[in-house]
Amino acid sequence: MTIDIAIDRDCALFFGTPVVTLRPEGAAAVNEGLRRLIRERAAREPGVARSNAGGWQSRPDLLSWGGPDVQAYRGWLEQAVRAVQRLPARRAGTEEFRLSFTAQAWANVSGPGHYNETHTHPGNHWAVVYYVSAPPADPGRPMAGRLELRDPRPAAAFAAAPGFSFGGALTLPAEAWLMILFPAWLEHAVHPFFAAGERISIAANIAVTDYAVGAAAAARSSPA
Repeated sequence: MTIDIAIDRDCALFFGTPVVTLRPEGAAAVNEGLRRLIRERAAREPGVARSNAGGWQSRPDLLSWGGPDVQAYRGWLEQAVRAVQRLPARRAGTEEFRLSFTAQAWANVSGPGHYNETHTHPGNHWAVVYYVSAPPADPGRPMAGRLELRDPRPAAAFAAAPGFSFGGALTLPAEAWLMILFPAWLEHAVHPFFAAGERISIAANIAVTDYAVGAAAAARSSPA
């Protein structure tokens, strides 16, 4: 189903790429607990290397660490996934939908000069980034630590229309308490981080396993 937006009577936006941003309530105390858990893990476990250039990255088992702070993060993650999966339902004129999904999450600790190379998350539907702590960036480096989402239309930059950002990139700052969800196939990267201290974030992969809208949402599949 296409997510499109009518902006006036004669013009609509098609090929939409949804990006959801949330700032969960009550995040201050939870983030302190998450920061402590992540620092304890980083002190005793070797990190893994994927798209990260420098820094420490945990195994993708954060959701199994246990405790109320991880449980709170799990609830925020579900809120973000439900927010984006509500869009096709609203387009169909309903708020009713059925949703099941699996999730994997991992922690990241970045210091000065660390960054993430351009990558995607194959085999998943949504990618999610949540910032546990993010010191203010160096004002002399306005792109430092920003999340960059690439325009997914490969030919968009060939003939960019005046006034439009075809082929450009969307960059978002790293800010504590900010959660960002976007399609897992969307190319993204993180610019080198430059600030006093360290940045701690949690990344997650979401795979939707069951979804139905409207009347179909109330129906249950018969056992095989």
